[in-house]
Amino acid sequence: MIVHKVTTEKLEKDHLSQGAHKRIYVGCAEPDIPRRDMMIGFRQRWQFYINNTFDFLTSDGSGLERDRWKRVAEKNIHKSDAVMILVSEHTASDFGVSWEIDCALKKGLPIVGVDIRKRSAGGIPKGLAGKMTRYGWEWFAMFIDGL
Repeated sequence: MIVHKVTTEKLEKDHLSQGAHKRIYVGCAEPDIPRRDMMIGFRQRWQFYINNTFDFLTSDGSGLERDRWKRVAEKNIHKSDAVMILVSEHTASDFGVSWEIDCALKKGLPIVGVDIRKRSAGGIPKGLAGKMTRYGWEWFAMFIDGL
């Protein structure tokens, strides 16, 4: 299910005011890292749609032991104001994505799933049910500006 209007709950952090600098953690399955990097790399395009300044945080698990990667990812998630998870055909079978979602939800961070699947049927992680959006700058802007 795709949610076209992304809403976020209010956080208790003082620095999350309108126009404040945001830190967005972007998670994905390992095979989707090139798509994530491409999305992040088009940062100049984001500036046309988003009213806030922002940085992206990521954690690549390649070459790291699972426990070490979890510590790095948890540190980055805890430094973030919100989490975006790319959802593809690979998401359901990737341990890291499930863990990133659980970590963000336990911290109470606003979270959105970004649909990059070829077919939009099934495969949405339960932590992202009702929190999905399309891949597109205007949808990302609604999420980030809504923080």
